[in-house]
Amino acid sequence: MPFRRPAEGLASALAQFNRRAEIVWFGFEGGFDGAAAVIRLPRLPAGALGGGGEAALNGGVIAAGFDAAAVLAGLGHYDTDTVVTLNLSVQYWRLARPAPGLCFRAWATRTTRQVCFIDAVLGDGAEACAGCTGMVMPRGG
Repeated sequence: MPFRRPAEGLASALAQFNRRAEIVWFGFEGGFDGAAAVIRLPRLPAGALGGGGEAALNGGVIAAGFDAAAVLAGLGHYDTDTVVTLNLSVQYWRLARPAPGLCFRAWATRTTRQVCFIDAVLGDGAEACAGCTGMVMPRGG
């Protein structure tokens, strides 16, 4: 489903999102690609790896990446600076080893004035490592 915010609103929301302390701390970088919010991993902080006893993303980092992607997708639909997570359900399918193109992609499957329903995947374009469903809402919604 296409984003409801106009282009200048998307640009403003994205700039503010990428300056958030938790986004910077995790080494995430948000963007929009068509109707999807994308969280890339250009710089992983110490401690981000170790999932499954190997050089794979830690499960907590994966959950945080999905949360960031869901919030960014929600920001694409509401004229607000703050979107909060109501529900997030993560399914881990295989180890997520850092590789070029590995990113989180989230998109809205349905929106109302107060809730945005989200689906998301973590993958490199060829293989998905994890999936997520969630709900976010604009603050005050």
